[in-house]
Amino acid sequence: MICRTKKLYNGREYEIEKYWNHNTAFHEELVADAKTRGGRVLDIGCGDGLLLQRLAPIAQKVVGIDPDTETILRAQSRLAEVSNVSLVTGDFLAMPIPSQEERYSTVICVATLHHMELRSALLKMRQVLAPGGRLLIVGLSADKSIMDFVISGLLVFPIRVMDRLHGGMRDPGVRMADPIESLIEIRQVAHEVLPGAIIRRRFYYRYLLSWNKPKGITSNATLTDNDSVELPQE
Repeated sequence: MICRTKKLYNGREYEIEKYWNHNTAFHEELVADAKTRGGRVLDIGCGDGLLLQRLAPIAQKVVGIDPDTETILRAQSRLAEVSNVSLVTGDFLAMPIPSQEERYSTVICVATLHHMELRSALLKMRQVLAPGGRLLIVGLSADKSIMDFVISGLLVFPIRVMDRLHGGMRDPGVRMADPIESLIEIRQVAHEVLPGAIIRRRFYYRYLLSWNKPKGITSNATLTDNDSVELPQE
């Protein structure tokens, strides 16, 4: 189901065409989290720009990156009236590390991490994040253990009910891929690269990873796994 809402930006009202699927279901939560910091926000795998459009009113600067040219063109059309959004066509892993002043207060990645090599992607996300910033990943994991299959099976009926209540899902028209790593495997790598990261199963066959970068870390492009500061697990 598609709906249109009015949003105030720079004293002007502009229209947001919203739709619902298992990824956009997390948008309000992500925007509310990013709003507590403001500043610069990076959306990795930005797709058609719906999340960028929602982030723009609460951030100083929003940057979206996606490797698909056609998808970026759709995002440009959606964001034509928004001045504080920049779009980049390209591979996030090849993205230059920004200067200290241009690193991001919030880095968001929705249903995109499984398209990249896990460890390399998490390392790069840590590097582009400003000290004191926050990483938020809504991801998909592969069912490998008995527990994985049981939990996914239990979710089938309630998720179908929610799909119907929202008028059905809209295909965003982006490249799809099946996840490779299980949640256990993702947790293991994440806790090595992002000590203290919190990873929880969520509805719609998703998990949410959140990590606060310690203020004492000033990452650069040559960092290795050993630059981390150990944080208490939660």
